[in-house]
Amino acid sequence: MRKLLLASAATVGLVGTAVAQTPPAPTEMLGIPSQPSTYLGGNNALNSDGGPLPAGPNTPTPGTMTVHLNGRVWGYFGVQGGSASNVQGNKVNPYQMIGYFRLYPGMDALATNGLRYGGIVEIRQNYIGQAYGLNITAPAGTSNPGAGGANAASPSAGSSASTLYVRRAAVYFGSDQVGIVRIGQDDGPFSQFDNGVTTFQFGTGAWNGDAPDNLLTGGIATTFPFWSGVGNEYDPSKVAYFSPRFAGFDLGVSFAPSNATNSASACPVAGAGCVAVSSVNPSAAAAGTLFGGENRPTNWYEVMGRYQGNFGGLGIYGILGYSGSGHVRVAGSTPGGLGVGSTTTAYDGFSVGDGGLALTYAGFTVGGNVLWGAYNGQVNLKPQGGVNAVAWVGGAQYAIGPLTIAASYLNYQSQGSAVMINKSQSYFDGLAAGITYSIAPGLNAYAEYLYGQSHQGGVSQLTGATGTSANNDQHGQSFIIGTRVQW
Repeated sequence: MRKLLLASAATVGLVGTAVAQTPPAPTEMLGIPSQPSTYLGGNNALNSDGGPLPAGPNTPTPGTMTVHLNGRVWGYFGVQGGSASNVQGNKVNPYQMIGYFRLYPGMDALATNGLRYGGIVEIRQNYIGQAYGLNITAPAGTSNPGAGGANAASPSAGSSASTLYVRRAAVYFGSDQVGIVRIGQDDGPFSQFDNGVTTFQFGTGAWNGDAPDNLLTGGIATTFPFWSGVGNEYDPSKVAYFSPRFAGFDLGVSFAPSNATNSASACPVAGAGCVAVSSVNPSAAAAGTLFGGENRPTNWYEVMGRYQGNFGGLGIYGILGYSGSGHVRVAGSTPGGLGVGSTTTAYDGFSVGDGGLALTYAGFTVGGNVLWGAYNGQVNLKPQGGVNAVAWVGGAQYAIGPLTIAASYLNYQSQGSAVMINKSQSYFDGLAAGITYSIAPGLNAYAEYLYGQSHQGGVSQLTGATGTSANNDQHGQSFIIGTRVQW
């Protein structure tokens, strides 16, 4: 046993060293920009798609298993400002330090008969009150300390409130000839195939990055509308299939019974508004407030095709897909109702299309993505009678050696508040620009700027209150500079 443990430890150590000392190989010849998305997600050595992958330090040889413990640590300084900087007699702190880490333990194995299999795990750090100095409203389930307040007199109280939680957890198996199957809390094709490329999630992630979540005030709606790399898409437990590549084309398909995670049950907590459901047909019974009533998809599927190719140095990366679903049915629900999340509001199932394209030549990349159809918010169902949503983003970037410069602009139009059906809809515009510099293998520096504005007639962008003409328009901007270490 001691020898086995020592061997396992040596394997982890050797893999970590190899990753840290070996910079990623450019992938532009596959049609992907040489500086693609920075988030690791659920991708380990052998599970990112169904086709054969280039050999690397994490790739096991036939009959062996590789155990790895990848990780990332961030540290930033940020400033922000906007129309919500002074609210309710309180002034929002214009600057802040931001930092956190993530761990990516995993296992990849290759049997002598060609079977690929392994496990995918992502562990994150959660600071309960990490940005109360900047956010106007505390997260659901917590309390805002108020003007001049803090978590406690000692900063150790804020640190001890930090927890670790599992964001992704899945198994996979397959082969180069038949593709792979992934089962668990993991990315579907919409997230996996875009991988931040056509949605231009450069640097820390742009509008799906660190600044919107940790820096911008509660007065600017920073909903990232695309389904690529967002928890509402990859957290639901699902089964996904990714095919091998044929002449540059591959296919992804996924199915999720609902938007529940791996450990969720029909009624996890007695009381607290949780209504017991039928064991025969849970989705047909009334769901409690813990699950948002009728605003829950059922039998949710995604289908997406992808093309990667290179013609005379021009890299082409394109995706096109469709997602549909049913929805939980609650007796007595009606269009409009009391608002999104109310058990009296009726919703439509998903009917969503997504298409994206990125063209790369001599280090320059241009492209964009369009997401359209019956959805609302961030991967939420559309209230019945509300308008269909459409989101688009266009971007450009230039990569030369260790330096990458990028910018993007997105626009999102959706129903927003269900109470305002046939009265108004939600609009959001966002500009992002950033510079990334690879100082050394595993060490990157970032500078990123965001500007956004949100509007919905009759809806306060500060509190969500409806039927008011106050604060229907809000805008905000932020700038962060810092670094990330990864291994």
